[in-house]
Amino acid sequence: MKLRGSLMTKYLILIMAAMMLWPVIPAMFYFPGYLLSDHPIYRPEEISRKWHEEAVKLNGVTIHDRLAELNGEFPDAEIFWVDPSGRTHAVQDLSENIPEQWDYEDVLSFQLKGHEPGSFTLASLIGDDPKQGFMVMRLPESHILSAEMSLAGNLPLILLFFMICLCFVGLSWFFFVKLRQRLIKLQSAMSVSGKNDIPNEVTISKNDEIGELEGAFNRMVRELRESQQREREEEDLRKQFISNVSHDLRTPLTVIRQHIHTVRNNPESTQGQTSLTIIETKLNEVDKLMDNLLSYSLLSAGKYPMHLQPVDIAEEVRNRVAEWYPVFEARDFEVLVELPEEPVIWNADPMWLRRILDNVFQNVVRHAGAGRYIAIQMTEDQKQTLMIRDKGPGIGNESPEKGAGIGLSIVSLMAKEMGMQWEMKSGLTGCTFCIWKDSQQLAD
Repeated sequence: MKLRGSLMTKYLILIMAAMMLWPVIPAMFYFPGYLLSDHPIYRPEEISRKWHEEAVKLNGVTIHDRLAELNGEFPDAEIFWVDPSGRTHAVQDLSENIPEQWDYEDVLSFQLKGHEPGSFTLASLIGDDPKQGFMVMRLPESHILSAEMSLAGNLPLILLFFMICLCFVGLSWFFFVKLRQRLIKLQSAMSVSGKNDIPNEVTISKNDEIGELEGAFNRMVRELRESQQREREEEDLRKQFISNVSHDLRTPLTVIRQHIHTVRNNPESTQGQTSLTIIETKLNEVDKLMDNLLSYSLLSAGKYPMHLQPVDIAEEVRNRVAEWYPVFEARDFEVLVELPEEPVIWNADPMWLRRILDNVFQNVVRHAGAGRYIAIQMTEDQKQTLMIRDKGPGIGNESPEKGAGIGLSIVSLMAKEMGMQWEMKSGLTGCTFCIWKDSQQLAD
């Protein structure tokens, strides 16, 4: 967001405009007198102070010359001074009502009538001492700035001032009304509950602070919808998972019930002993399934203990193949093992790695028994990869042994936690399971 378009900048512009009205207000009242007059305009306070200062400075100074200079500064003024003997001295022609020789009555009359209508009179003691006389300056009243003079005839300016104030109030009102409307719109969007209790997105009208808030709200709405979609998908997966697990449990239990009936009728017969063997096998499958369910739950919750350490993958795989070899042999599997003689060191948890291999081997036995083939190989192209291949019907084909896929889910979770990658390739000629670590992980 650019600072130029922000609400703070717009608000500061309004405040600065209001602050600028304060010097504009007196200018509207006083400047007309200065600008429209054909002669200089003086402020009474300023000219009185200056006249008194000049009178004080004239102590012991040539009075006539200085008053002549002041007369040049105030050409329309009538300036004269009276010496201690009462005689009048003028720098230019005086009006008739100024006596040439002053006595006590003239001074008293001047004090009482000095401020005649139409004139502004200033009188100060020379040197601030009565014994040195006094000096006087008269100015026409039109040369003095007054409230009456500045207001007179300026009704259009007064109306303009009120129009400016109204415009400022109107702009402020419009600014905050628009701001309020956008906030109410956002509040309404937040309050509206749809079918899924998720509000609709709002239209971002401007790129300012509220626009950023609207954008954050829209992102939140999108995230809520994505989260809700993920929850639906997870719920569907849970339902499917429960359905598959139920099938996995129901199938061996059904077989067990059937063979229990056989054993009950002929416990000592050959058929009864065979049924006991089948029951034991199915119970082992149920035990394995329950163990997988517990492991999956612990892995999903992050509570399955993991202890990473350097492991010789080739040696570990050989050991697991040796343990599973009787199972493969009992099913008439052709077993091909091609592993390097030198150590292949990965950073892994030995128990987790064995669990991954057990789940993969179990899948081969359960789903690829018809192919009677398993190959365990270690390839090294751009990365060291452990491959386990079979010649079964492939994942896409339906099988009575097909279950919930908990085994591969456990493989996926364990591989991810140990920093490994894996994939399952399936075709008409069988499946290939690959698991590897890239070069950077191997270096770590």
